[in-house]
Amino acid sequence: MTHANNPGLEQWNGSSLRLRRLAANMTLRELAEKLNSSTSTIARWESGTHPPPAETVHRLAEILFANPDDFSREPRIV
Repeated sequence: MTHANNPGLEQWNGSSLRLRRLAANMTLRELAEKLNSSTSTIARWESGTHPPPAETVHRLAEILFANPDDFSREPRIV
């Protein structure tokens, strides 16, 4: 999905965020607190209805030990 309002983020895959958050054993609330955000905002990102701002994608990557590009791909189970 392309997001014109977020030029730094060509595609957003909320499933990748959700799986990475769960793999980090982190709740929506814990992630929201680290980002100074709300759980409903994180839930919208995970559902794919609204992508986060590009700078937030980089912060998510830091928190979840990921590459920002990981959030634009289908999650892979290895």
